[in-house]
Amino acid sequence: MILTVTPNPSVDKVFEVRDFAPGSLNRIEDSLTQPGGKGVNIAFMLRALGHEITAMGFAGNGPGRFIQNSLRSAGITTAFTLLAGKTRTNYALLDTEAGILTKLRSVGPQVNPDDIATLHATFERLLGQAEMVVIAGSLPPGFEPTFCAELVQLATSRGVRVALNVREDTLVAALPARPFLAKPDLRDLTTYGEYDLTQREDRTALAQHLAESAEIAVVNADNEVICMSGDESVTLKIPACAIAGRIRLDDALMAGIIDATIAGGSLEETAREGVAAALAAAASPNGQFASREELSECLDRVEVILHA
Repeated sequence: MILTVTPNPSVDKVFEVRDFAPGSLNRIEDSLTQPGGKGVNIAFMLRALGHEITAMGFAGNGPGRFIQNSLRSAGITTAFTLLAGKTRTNYALLDTEAGILTKLRSVGPQVNPDDIATLHATFERLLGQAEMVVIAGSLPPGFEPTFCAELVQLATSRGVRVALNVREDTLVAALPARPFLAKPDLRDLTTYGEYDLTQREDRTALAQHLAESAEIAVVNADNEVICMSGDESVTLKIPACAIAGRIRLDDALMAGIIDATIAGGSLEETAREGVAAALAAAASPNGQFASREELSECLDRVEVILHA
């Protein structure tokens, strides 16, 4: 079983508008509402690849029930800690004429020490059944980055590998606990600490830094993916795709990499599957591939730029 932890899930609403005009009446041409949050997205796609998944995290009223019911309908076991507040809703406005995507993100419901203690107890209880843990996404108010480090330390002490896909402060706090896979969440960023993400040499240096603490380091920025393990690295190109297709591309990349890692693939095979998963998700109307066959059909499109 793969245990996914999504501290701050969401309901994602995407509206398509042609030639959006601020301050004017605009007609919505199409819309999509679905569960979201990086860990939730990864859970759906790992389930599509045939893995047994248990999804946990925090879930509030209203939208939180929608997320849990959607996961269960996909055959995913849920073990969320229930909150008094309402799970956040995020919005995306896609101007199909200009090719511009505008995002509106909520911070999420407040969590208190009792909520955190309940999540910790649930995590510890489920660890005995897990072959891998995935912790992904942003943190809600009241949830300190150091707590993720505690989860990593607890899992690794019991021999369970942890894959992290989180923001900088959370990842920095967790690296000393030595996660198995470290991937910073670089969405909408051009810099990460001292690293300029527009420069390949800086992206490589960031991967090298992460690989000092993790078995596998992954950096996805500027339409390239670097996978590194020890002294070996693979750099791959992500082909251009429609802007709507990029909304969940990063989560699909993570799902493909985790799947290949569990299968025992080489670093290049792992990186190639990750990019193929990203391409399959980008081609899907809802941003998530639905089967292993869809992923496999994209493998021939994966371009390895450098293998060192």
